Amino acid sequence: MDVYLAISTVWAHLPLADAPVLDASYVAQVFSRALHILAAIILLGGLFYIRTVLAPAGDQACFAGRRAIWARWAGIASGLLLVTGIYNFLTINNQVKADGNTLERAYHMMFGVKFLLALLLMFLAAVLAGKTDLAERFRSQMGKWLNISWVVGLAIVIIAALLRTLH
Repeated sequence: MDVYLAISTVWAHLPLADAPVLDASYVAQVFSRALHILAAIILLGGLFYIRTVLAPAGDQACFAGRRAIWARWAGIASGLLLVTGIYNFLTINNQVKADGNTLERAYHMMFGVKFLLALLLMFLAAVLAGKTDLAERFRSQMGKWLNISWVVGLAIVIIAALLRTLH
Protein backbone atom coordinates (compact mmCIF):
# COMPACT_ATOMS: atom_id res chain seq x y z
CA MET A 1 0.00 0.00 0.00
CA ASP A 2 1.25 3.45 -0.84
CA VAL A 3 2.56 5.23 2.27
CA TYR A 4 0.93 8.51 1.25
CA LEU A 5 -2.43 6.79 0.79
CA ALA A 6 -2.15 5.10 4.18
CA ILE A 7 -1.26 8.33 5.97
CA SER A 8 -3.99 10.32 4.22
CA THR A 9 -6.58 7.64 5.04
CA VAL A 10 -5.68 7.72 8.73
CA TRP A 11 -5.47 11.52 8.64
CA ALA A 12 -8.95 11.83 7.13
CA HIS A 13 -10.47 9.83 9.97
CA LEU A 14 -8.90 11.78 12.83
CA PRO A 15 -11.37 13.98 14.72
CA LEU A 16 -9.44 17.21 14.21
CA ALA A 17 -11.46 20.42 14.00
CA ASP A 18 -9.11 22.45 11.83
CA ALA A 19 -6.88 19.73 10.43
CA PRO A 20 -4.79 20.91 7.49
CA VAL A 21 -5.38 19.33 4.12
CA LEU A 22 -2.83 16.59 3.60
CA ASP A 23 -1.67 17.55 0.13
CA ALA A 24 1.71 18.05 -1.55
CA SER A 25 1.98 21.62 -0.26
CA TYR A 26 1.42 20.52 3.34
CA VAL A 27 3.95 17.68 3.00
CA ALA A 28 6.50 20.15 1.57
CA GLN A 29 5.92 22.51 4.50
CA VAL A 30 6.39 19.75 7.08
CA PHE A 31 9.47 18.44 5.25
CA SER A 32 10.97 21.94 5.06
CA ARG A 33 10.31 22.61 8.74
CA ALA A 34 11.85 19.26 9.71
CA LEU A 35 14.96 19.94 7.57
CA HIS A 36 15.24 23.41 9.11
CA ILE A 37 15.13 22.00 12.65
CA LEU A 38 17.59 19.22 11.77
CA ALA A 39 20.05 21.72 10.27
CA ALA A 40 19.77 23.91 13.38
CA ILE A 41 20.44 20.89 15.59
CA ILE A 42 23.54 20.02 13.56
CA LEU A 43 24.93 23.57 13.63
CA LEU A 44 24.11 24.46 17.24
CA GLY A 45 24.79 20.96 18.54
CA GLY A 46 28.14 20.89 16.79
CA LEU A 47 29.14 24.26 18.19
CA PHE A 48 27.96 23.23 21.66
CA TYR A 49 29.96 19.97 21.47
CA ILE A 50 33.06 21.77 20.29
CA ARG A 51 32.73 24.30 23.12
CA THR A 52 31.93 21.96 25.98
CA VAL A 53 33.86 18.81 25.06
CA LEU A 54 36.69 19.65 22.66
CA ALA A 55 37.66 23.27 23.39
CA PRO A 56 38.63 22.66 27.05
CA ALA A 57 41.45 20.43 25.71
CA GLY A 58 42.95 23.44 23.89
CA ASP A 59 42.59 25.26 20.61
CA GLN A 60 44.59 22.72 18.59
CA ALA A 61 42.66 19.76 20.01
CA CYS A 62 39.38 21.47 19.24
CA PHE A 63 38.76 19.71 15.95
CA ALA A 64 40.93 16.69 16.74
CA GLY A 65 42.27 16.71 13.17
CA ARG A 66 38.75 16.77 11.72
CA ARG A 67 38.34 20.43 10.87
CA ALA A 68 37.45 19.69 7.24
CA ILE A 69 34.63 17.36 8.30
CA TRP A 70 33.16 20.01 10.59
CA ALA A 71 33.57 22.62 7.83
CA ARG A 72 31.57 20.43 5.44
CA TRP A 73 28.75 19.85 7.95
CA ALA A 74 28.67 23.51 8.95
CA GLY A 75 28.34 24.43 5.27
CA ILE A 76 25.59 21.86 4.63
CA ALA A 77 23.66 22.93 7.73
CA SER A 78 24.05 26.63 6.88
CA GLY A 79 22.84 26.09 3.33
CA LEU A 80 19.83 24.10 4.50
CA LEU A 81 19.00 26.75 7.10
CA LEU A 82 19.07 29.50 4.48
CA VAL A 83 16.98 27.65 1.90
CA THR A 84 14.42 26.21 4.29
CA GLY A 85 14.23 29.39 6.37
CA ILE A 86 13.40 31.54 3.37
CA TYR A 87 10.95 28.93 2.06
CA ASN A 88 9.24 28.68 5.46
CA PHE A 89 8.97 32.47 5.77
CA LEU A 90 7.50 32.86 2.28
CA THR A 91 5.07 30.00 2.87
CA ILE A 92 3.86 31.45 6.17
CA ASN A 93 3.56 34.92 4.66
CA ASN A 94 1.58 33.59 1.68
CA GLN A 95 -0.75 31.56 3.91
CA VAL A 96 -1.52 34.59 6.06
CA LYS A 97 -2.17 36.69 2.94
CA ALA A 98 -4.42 33.95 1.50
CA ASP A 99 -6.52 34.22 4.67
CA GLY A 100 -6.91 37.96 4.01
CA ASN A 101 -4.56 39.00 6.80
CA THR A 102 -1.01 40.27 7.12
CA LEU A 103 1.76 39.26 9.47
CA GLU A 104 2.22 41.64 12.35
CA ARG A 105 4.98 44.22 12.12
CA ALA A 106 6.60 42.60 15.16
CA TYR A 107 6.82 39.32 13.23
CA HIS A 108 8.75 40.97 10.41
CA MET A 109 11.07 42.77 12.83
CA MET A 110 11.80 39.63 14.83
CA PHE A 111 12.31 37.60 11.66
CA GLY A 112 14.81 40.20 10.44
CA VAL A 113 16.73 40.06 13.72
CA LYS A 114 16.66 36.25 13.67
CA PHE A 115 17.90 36.20 10.07
CA LEU A 116 20.80 38.56 10.84
CA LEU A 117 21.75 36.57 13.94
CA ALA A 118 21.61 33.39 11.88
CA LEU A 119 23.98 34.89 9.32
CA LEU A 120 26.36 35.80 12.16
CA LEU A 121 26.17 32.27 13.56
CA MET A 122 26.81 30.74 10.13
CA PHE A 123 29.77 33.07 9.64
CA LEU A 124 31.24 32.13 13.01
CA ALA A 125 30.80 28.39 12.36
CA ALA A 126 32.42 28.78 8.94
CA VAL A 127 35.32 30.98 10.02
CA LEU A 128 36.14 28.77 13.00
CA ALA A 129 36.33 25.79 10.64
CA GLY A 130 38.13 27.72 7.88
CA LYS A 131 41.70 27.44 6.66
CA THR A 132 42.50 31.13 6.09
CA ASP A 133 44.61 33.51 8.15
CA LEU A 134 41.37 35.07 9.40
CA ALA A 135 40.23 31.63 10.59
CA GLU A 136 43.51 31.18 12.46
CA ARG A 137 43.03 34.55 14.19
CA PHE A 138 39.49 33.58 15.21
CA ARG A 139 40.65 30.16 16.42
CA SER A 140 43.32 31.82 18.59
CA GLN A 141 40.36 32.99 20.69
CA MET A 142 38.25 29.89 20.13
CA GLY A 143 36.55 29.87 23.53
CA LYS A 144 35.38 33.45 23.18
CA TRP A 145 33.91 32.90 19.69
CA LEU A 146 32.27 29.63 20.70
CA ASN A 147 30.66 31.36 23.70
CA ILE A 148 29.40 34.14 21.43
CA SER A 149 28.12 31.51 18.99
CA TRP A 150 26.21 29.75 21.72
CA VAL A 151 24.63 32.98 23.00
CA VAL A 152 23.64 33.92 19.43
CA GLY A 153 22.20 30.43 18.92
CA LEU A 154 20.13 30.67 22.09
CA ALA A 155 18.81 34.07 21.01
CA ILE A 156 17.80 32.57 17.65
CA VAL A 157 15.95 29.71 19.36
CA ILE A 158 14.08 32.14 21.64
CA ILE A 159 13.12 34.38 18.74
CA ALA A 160 11.99 31.32 16.73
CA ALA A 161 9.73 30.26 19.61
CA LEU A 162 8.25 33.77 19.76
CA LEU A 163 7.73 33.86 15.99
CA ARG A 164 5.84 30.57 16.15
CA THR A 165 3.26 32.18 18.43
CA LEU A 166 2.67 35.16 16.10
CA HIS A 167 1.19 33.41 13.08
